[in-house]
Amino acid sequence: MRVIFLGTPDFALPSLRALNEKYEVVAVVCQPDREKDRKGNFIAGAVKQEATKLGLPIYQFEKIKVEGVGVLTELRPDVMVTCAYGQILSQEILDIAPYGVINVHGSLLPEYRGSAPIQRSLIDGKKVTGVTIMKTDVGMDSGGILSVQLAIDDSDYVDDLYQKLSEMGAKLLIDTLDGYFSGDIKPIKQDESKVTFAPPLKKEEAYIDFSMSAEKIRNIVRGFGYGVCSYKGTPVKIYKAEIANNDEKRDAGEVILAHKKNLVVACGKDALRFTELQMSGKKKMATVDFLNGVKISEGDKFETLN
Repeated sequence: MRVIFLGTPDFALPSLRALNEKYEVVAVVCQPDREKDRKGNFIAGAVKQEATKLGLPIYQFEKIKVEGVGVLTELRPDVMVTCAYGQILSQEILDIAPYGVINVHGSLLPEYRGSAPIQRSLIDGKKVTGVTIMKTDVGMDSGGILSVQLAIDDSDYVDDLYQKLSEMGAKLLIDTLDGYFSGDIKPIKQDESKVTFAPPLKKEEAYIDFSMSAEKIRNIVRGFGYGVCSYKGTPVKIYKAEIANNDEKRDAGEVILAHKKNLVVACGKDALRFTELQMSGKKKMATVDFLNGVKISEGDKFETLN
């Protein structure tokens, strides 16, 4: 089978590697390089770097609907596979390969259609999530489902779940393609009544409001990879936190305990024990090291960043 792979970030790497081991990957399509280093040089994305190592042809279209149809048609793919590519495909693109376009998506569709399914599932406190292999249509993650698999752990933060689903998606992709090509697996139409969306994250959503419950705040930290608050006017990022019971009458954001490795802050319900955090201008560190450098006393307040 001749395969064109479309993907950009590191989430797509296991899928690219798995496809390259089993099929003939005739081209890799990535988003144009956009990030720059301190010297102003463009930084290649993870998939582009991997494709270069594998010696695979690479294409980067600013607008694939305009620039890609002719190029991709000439490559005569049997199937195209997308995984966190970043552009919506036109019907012309979808019609190029006889087996169409297959997508690896990091949620249990029809839940969390869109660009931030893994982050949103954690922020919403979901107990289960997974990977969907789907037949792509012209909508946003609305095509027929080929197969799904569950996976989540309450201790997962976004990087943990990202890696877990990335690797799971690659295995599920290969298993699904075998059945899809043989005709044993056929797309199942999504239930439109159960659709939810996962729009891109906004930085303000990471701002911690201590009047919320400790569980909700921790889920925000898990989903973003951090939460942002303020201590005496200085921004602080919280990278890891645990829920602590709090039966005392304390104001939201008030420090209940600040001793050795314990930094416990009251929330609207229960409290949070910060275990990894960073003061603006300083390094990220464990609480015991943070408290050695920043004097925090019981009764002090952490507040929402303005």
